[in-house]
Amino acid sequence: MAKLSGMSGDFKGREYPIEQGEITIGRKADNMILLDHPTISSHHCRILRSGDSCVLQDLDSTNGTRVNSRDVKESALHHKDLIQLGSIEFLFDAPELASSGARYTDADAEVATGTMSAPQDFASISPFGAPPAERRGTWYFVLIISGALAAAAVAYFLFMLLRAG
Repeated sequence: MAKLSGMSGDFKGREYPIEQGEITIGRKADNMILLDHPTISSHHCRILRSGDSCVLQDLDSTNGTRVNSRDVKESALHHKDLIQLGSIEFLFDAPELASSGARYTDADAEVATGTMSAPQDFASISPFGAPPAERRGTWYFVLIISGALAAAAVAYFLFMLLRAG
């Protein structure tokens, strides 16, 4: 049986069956699938299932509807599609709708023909990037002063220890 499986937030692990006909999804109580979450519109979207096909239609939601990370107004659904409603993610699990061959989502991919290397401005693995060069001097200064103060504290402690003994 086709179903939406919650993948994120408070909806992780919840399952919603997708049966024949129209299934409305939204925050308002008159929807067949009620998702009480601030990023979900009152009437966010609907899924139309007829025979072996399912179509997802966005109902002019505020925070959008995405299938496999692409914004959609209407999209055919396939087994293992990732559906995002607002900030909530669902897996469309419908093995009975899976085609006999492997299905791959559309992707903008480029095939590299030569050797690969990092971009010239790639200086750090940090998601925040390397610190700007003008701040490095400040950090070196702070490090040197901290080291000098630590050395002075150790010297003072040893002096006091020797004097007392």
